[in-house]
Amino acid sequence: MTLAVSRTFRRPFWVTPFGTEGRRDFFSNRLWPELLRDKDEDLAPNIDFIEKDGKYFLNAELPGLKKDDISISIEDGYVTVSGKKEINKEEEGTSYYLKETRSGSFTRSFRLPGKVDKENVDATFKDGVLTVAMSLEKEAETKKIEIN
Repeated sequence: MTLAVSRTFRRPFWVTPFGTEGRRDFFSNRLWPELLRDKDEDLAPNIDFIEKDGKYFLNAELPGLKKDDISISIEDGYVTVSGKKEINKEEEGTSYYLKETRSGSFTRSFRLPGKVDKENVDATFKDGVLTVAMSLEKEAETKKIEIN
């Protein structure tokens, strides 16, 4: 039988005598996973938000969700991604030895660094990854006025 051992690097206590290392281990999820877990922690997606080639790109990892479970909105200088995941209820007569699948919802909002052309936003969802491409609003060009 093989037993996997997880070892985390810890700094010696004399380097940071008042640090948070010991507290972090004491309150780790290994001791009280359900008590310390944030309700929406499991469903909140990992998101990258970048600017490239005159566009903002938001990439969100959303495994297990379908296109219809996701909504995106742009309002008041913020882009918001929301989602909802529903898992079938437990079946009668079934013994679960481990059940880590979760139901719930999430909402993530990000302030846009600049103005976005709301008419030129594209969203794709493929292989559990949502990509939102938002074109930057073109700045008004300075117009020189001739005096008659």
